[in-house]
Amino acid sequence: MAQHVDIDKNNLNLPEYKETYCDVHFDKLKAAGFDSTALSDHAETAGPIMLENANGVIKLVSIHVHRLKDNSGVAIFASIAHAVVDGAGFSTFMKRWSTICKLMASDGLLASIPKQSISNNRGDIGDCLPKSRTLPGSRLETLRVQGGVLSRWIARMSPQLRGKLFSALGGLFASADSHYFISRQMLNQFRSTIDEFIPEKQQISDNDIIMTLLSIVTARSLGTPQAQCPTGKRIARARSAVGRMLGKPPKLFGTIIAVSMRPRCQQLVDSGYCGNAVVPLAVSSLLSELQTPVTPDLLAKVAVKIRNEVEAVDADYIGQVIDLVNQVPDYYLRPMLYNTQYTKTAFATNLSSMGWYEIDFGGGAPEWVSFKEGSFPSAAVILPAPPSLDGYMVHMMVPKKLDKYFRKSRLWTSNAELVR
Repeated sequence: MAQHVDIDKNNLNLPEYKETYCDVHFDKLKAAGFDSTALSDHAETAGPIMLENANGVIKLVSIHVHRLKDNSGVAIFASIAHAVVDGAGFSTFMKRWSTICKLMASDGLLASIPKQSISNNRGDIGDCLPKSRTLPGSRLETLRVQGGVLSRWIARMSPQLRGKLFSALGGLFASADSHYFISRQMLNQFRSTIDEFIPEKQQISDNDIIMTLLSIVTARSLGTPQAQCPTGKRIARARSAVGRMLGKPPKLFGTIIAVSMRPRCQQLVDSGYCGNAVVPLAVSSLLSELQTPVTPDLLAKVAVKIRNEVEAVDADYIGQVIDLVNQVPDYYLRPMLYNTQYTKTAFATNLSSMGWYEIDFGGGAPEWVSFKEGSFPSAAVILPAPPSLDGYMVHMMVPKKLDKYFRKSRLWTSNAELVR
């Protein structure tokens, strides 16, 4: 939402398409857990940061197809700038492209493909929002971060220069990639564990459960009072008491969730809107509460809080977020450059309902769908598990220290199985 795209009909930004013939067999790639680093040639995509190519042009869409050894299969890497689409729009593009390819492979007529309404008109968002907004509430205040000269300076940079800067800075922060499988059986067991602490008629989604686990484990990676020696506990209590007397605010933890506008704006669904239609939601919790002993009561409280906050996102809240972004050009840079009110955060986006395993180019459904390694720094992406499994894949792209903590966390490993 903080970026805009200008279209010149006489100089269209056409997709960058590349094909590579690879000496790696599909079976070898599968044995490697479909890790893209097993390929002999670097997978070239637009990446998390829009960078100019050798011709000095920033490509909004980048496709790199690897044709595997002995015609055993293909690995397709595709990316579209987030300024153009979100996950739903990206899925729509891939499904439409694959449908056309499958039909052409069978010598079918393109005219036989059912017509589909697709819109990238951002005016669709404004049309479904209330014309008058209520005053921003406390939930929106959690998204406000004080700006400064640095963020305003970077916001004024050309896209080419800003991309080079972010790419250089990104290389300074090492992160790790891990894939976890969370089964339907585990989710059912989790619900059974917290059921007696959930208010009557309260619904808890799979996403609420996964976000609860991510939040508590991330918060506990900072250490817990129980892990301290008796002297350390007394010092911590003394510091806390002094802080309260001085009016110092308690430390907060932020669960940051990407929330789709579509279920809240039917017009976007009707028009087939494929642009970026997500808003951030910050769910605030006391850090000290998440660091208390893990009990069914604590798990239930966190899950219910996340569910209630997500359900409270309505058209009015979406309008307030859009107003904030439009009024502050450097808004999207501020959380990266300045201190927020949160001591620690966990950010995740759920792309599990977008039919990724329905994308068939004519050779059958894919066996593995995931983000490219390191493409979404400091985040967790929730995706559907392959059709042979019932559950979700959680792709973690977090700092190495936090990755190690997740791999050792009893709460996490008892609910999520490390795939690779």
